[in-house]
Amino acid sequence: MKFKKVYDLTQPFYHNCPGWPDFAPPKVERMLYIPKDICNVETMEFNTHTATHIDAPYHFLPDGKTLDQIPVERFIGEGIVLDLRFKKENEFITVEDLEKVGSKIKKGDIVMLATGFGKARGFNHKYLKNFPAINGKAAQWLVDRQINILGVDTLGVETYGFPEGPLVHRTLLGAEILILEELFLEPLFSAATQRFTFICLPILLKDAGGCLARVVAVEE
Repeated sequence: MKFKKVYDLTQPFYHNCPGWPDFAPPKVERMLYIPKDICNVETMEFNTHTATHIDAPYHFLPDGKTLDQIPVERFIGEGIVLDLRFKKENEFITVEDLEKVGSKIKKGDIVMLATGFGKARGFNHKYLKNFPAINGKAAQWLVDRQINILGVDTLGVETYGFPEGPLVHRTLLGAEILILEELFLEPLFSAATQRFTFICLPILLKDAGGCLARVVAVEE
């Protein structure tokens, strides 16, 4: 298979990188380093929902599948990026918004919602608390279309503070729709197409509700 281009959609993980405000930032430290030691080795301390990561049903559902119970082929598939860069701070992404831009969604798609907020990643209110999020009706709209994975370029699919409770997570994960959060989707707008093959491979972490993922889009 020949690739026209591969786009990296992953936000970098590093010491003290931004994350959900209620969690401690990650620690990345040198354990061994050249020339003192024979090689360079780092240690990491972080929660599993830091930087670009994927949520499995177990994240919010006690009887849901854990990350290692998801077949690996679920993490690779065709999909579409939807341009929602018209959304403003603290706005909900609604059914009306999705109907406006999502008419080409197919059953089994990996659907990426691009708000442009991935460019604001940092320790600021815009990225950490004021990002546009999906409401419950929009989550059900996506469930009804039987998508495979939903990805967002914001800190989360749910508004900070969970004013509706974890309704969006439970709606999506209850339908076994996996969730990708903290993507960087801007590179996709330089492509000549909305459709790509997405590869969203997480670490094979046992008994977990989510973990870091490396996410790329392939333009064939």
